[in-house]
Amino acid sequence: MKEKKLSIDFSKLETMEDFHNTMKALFGFPDFYGKNMHALIDCLTSLRYPEDGMTSVTLEKDEVLLLEVNNLNYKNHEIVVTLFSSIQYVNYRCTHLNDKESIIILLNQSGDL
Repeated sequence: MKEKKLSIDFSKLETMEDFHNTMKALFGFPDFYGKNMHALIDCLTSLRYPEDGMTSVTLEKDEVLLLEVNNLNYKNHEIVVTLFSSIQYVNYRCTHLNDKESIIILLNQSGDL
């Protein structure tokens, strides 16, 4: 299986607004992106469906996205839950559509938790 890699540095993300703005910029979500978990799931589900126009990052059917998550601040519980729950649900949707999971998370931690 081929992979595409993206990285996010969470060291400066303190609010949900910061998180959603970073995700929108990284994935190229449309201007009408709702900045909530449901909108995030919908946009990420479209990684293999470029015709949806929900993300500028696209995957082929045999590709997986390796999402390198750097310096995730576990003190902001809402960001952590939103990130992991969203990706879990996106991967569930993929398997429900008889596709392979589309996102794998690689956690890299440095500094204080």
